[in-house]
Amino acid sequence: MKEYVYLSFTPESLIASHLAPGEFGNYLAVGARKRLRGQAIFLEVDPGKIIDFPREYMEQRLVPYTDGEPKRSLFLSIYRVLEKIPLDALKNLYLVTDDGKVLEIEKGTYAAPGEDLIYLYQQFNPVTTRVASKLTPPEFIQFLTDTSKPVSAPRICLVELKLNKLARDPEAPIQDLPYPNPDHLRECLVRLASSEERLTKTVIRQFSGNLSFRTIKSGFFVGDLQGFLHYPFPSTALLETKYYSWWRSALTHCF
Repeated sequence: MKEYVYLSFTPESLIASHLAPGEFGNYLAVGARKRLRGQAIFLEVDPGKIIDFPREYMEQRLVPYTDGEPKRSLFLSIYRVLEKIPLDALKNLYLVTDDGKVLEIEKGTYAAPGEDLIYLYQQFNPVTTRVASKLTPPEFIQFLTDTSKPVSAPRICLVELKLNKLARDPEAPIQDLPYPNPDHLRECLVRLASSEERLTKTVIRQFSGNLSFRTIKSGFFVGDLQGFLHYPFPSTALLETKYYSWWRSALTHCF
């Protein structure tokens, strides 16, 4: 059977499987009694580009069941996984709704919108805070992965979330933004915008474990001081046509 290796965002872990990405995503969301229902986010990984990859362990343990069924998951690592995987080992990204619909996203290029003054980020690994910042995604990654500073991480992954008009004017109407405690969000944005020195402001200290996919703006980023990868979220036009089934599920279950 073909072997696959995945980097799961929540929780951070390196997992080997006989399941192809679509089947693996469905398994994570609805296919195990350990987790009856829940969304998932993961990347496919090229194990040949990982230093000290536990190849022998995987070959010994990743074997089909006696009845011929494929091995669905074999955990290879559960601690400080992201920082040990080179960026060039990361392949496509997969977003899974809580009823098992899977969206595949390829790497793309990023161009910052010149008019935005504030950005909103949900971090996944190695920290899970939600942060407002004056820094664009590449600048924010550089800022947080500068290990010469006391507060830093060797590598981070995050998603940029929508602020709509609030990105340019924190006092603007919140409108169609389904965030918890919108008054607190506005307060954070106002305080950030009013300070010349401050570059970031924590909005939520701990990620709840579920992301409303309809709040995604430019997409997902993984990076460090040496560079970053961008996985652009599809446009509304594509979501409503090419990816309609996934999008309908995302709107229904993650509203």
